[in-house]
Amino acid sequence: MGELFTGFLLIGLMGFGGIQPSAHYVIVERNKWLTPREFVELFGVCSILPGGNFLNATVMLGDRYQGPLGSIVGLVALMLAPLLILLAVATGYQAYAHLPDVEAAVAGGAAAAAGMIIGTSARLIRGLERGMPSFVFGVATFLAIGVLRAPLPWVFAIVVPSAIGLALYQVRAARLRKEGK
Repeated sequence: MGELFTGFLLIGLMGFGGIQPSAHYVIVERNKWLTPREFVELFGVCSILPGGNFLNATVMLGDRYQGPLGSIVGLVALMLAPLLILLAVATGYQAYAHLPDVEAAVAGGAAAAAGMIIGTSARLIRGLERGMPSFVFGVATFLAIGVLRAPLPWVFAIVVPSAIGLALYQVRAARLRKEGK
């Protein structure tokens, strides 16, 4: 339980402003709780569930290793440091938001966050199974959301069932080939 608390507290401290890179480091590289592939799969499931992606992952990992109490401990640890930091930053920002240096710092923070998202995406892609279906679904999703500005729920409503259907078809076809039919 202590390792779970420490791990999620570290993720919360390191992940302020962007949690995926620090979560990957703590869960996959440092503690080896999941393989890179398991991390991508868990995050994929958590991304389509309602609520925050990593909050969902925290509940699932906490439950996996320590049951319902592990989920609670993980969530408390994950939220504790960022909550305290956010309260301090919000108080300071309210007093100094009008200053040009503060405005420049906020713009720089936004650029850093964009870089972290790109870096995390590259890391997550490495854990995926490569093939034409993955490429097609990735490009289709990017074009739908990034270029056509389609609403995310509509894209998910089309892409997720399509990807699941294709995966089930591929598993069934592989099983039939293995059986010699």
